[in-house]
Amino acid sequence: MHARRTVGVIVVLLLLLGIVGCHHPSSLSGPVTSRDDAIARVTALPDVAAWIKLVQTKSPANRIVIDVDSEDTTTYTVHAYELVQDELGGHSATFGWYEVAKATGVVRSVMP
Repeated sequence: MHARRTVGVIVVLLLLLGIVGCHHPSSLSGPVTSRDDAIARVTALPDVAAWIKLVQTKSPANRIVIDVDSEDTTTYTVHAYELVQDELGGHSATFGWYEVAKATGVVRSVMP
């Protein structure tokens, strides 16, 4: 019985990793070590995770994009948006813009 529970937990963890993408940050706290780490920090925010789930459930034809738009010596700027499919061919819809501090990993929403 214990082995089944362990396998079940491993499967759930693998599924969760698949939902947030194949980012392998060193951790979700402390300094940000890469662009992928910055994306993972934004993806892990509760409002972003809820938005991803909503799009996947309600509009599975749409594509979610979370990408580093720019960076400077102290900050990654991350854009979270959806590629919406519609009768005119499609458009993008921004969910949010975020700054991720490289030194601390603190994520701050910068969308007014």
